[in-house]
Amino acid sequence: MAIEVTDDLVCHIARLSRIAISQDDLKELVSHFERILAFVGELQSLDTRDVEPSMFSVESTNVDREDIVCASLGRTESLANAPESNGTFFVVPRIVGGGSEAGPGAPVQMEEDGAEGAA
Repeated sequence: MAIEVTDDLVCHIARLSRIAISQDDLKELVSHFERILAFVGELQSLDTRDVEPSMFSVESTNVDREDIVCASLGRTESLANAPESNGTFFVVPRIVGGGSEAGPGAPVQMEEDGAEGAA
């Protein structure tokens, strides 16, 4: 299954990642993604029938520590450096649902200088 890496696909990935990219970066990223997919294609062609499945590339074990109760930050200290809060919670932009223009699915066009703009 080959994936065609297009300018639109890279812009879509950039928008989902909340990364602004310039036109120069766009061309470079298309090439970079094509090389990554080519490498993954090479890996998929390897015969791994005799390779034992594993989750980690090196053997590891959990290092447990004793669960010790200690002082933690209070609400005021926790929210002190937050860009925005309501006094009780951190206030962050909505990124899921809601139909906001800035949310997922909103069309984004890349400007000449690399800034994003809503279409």
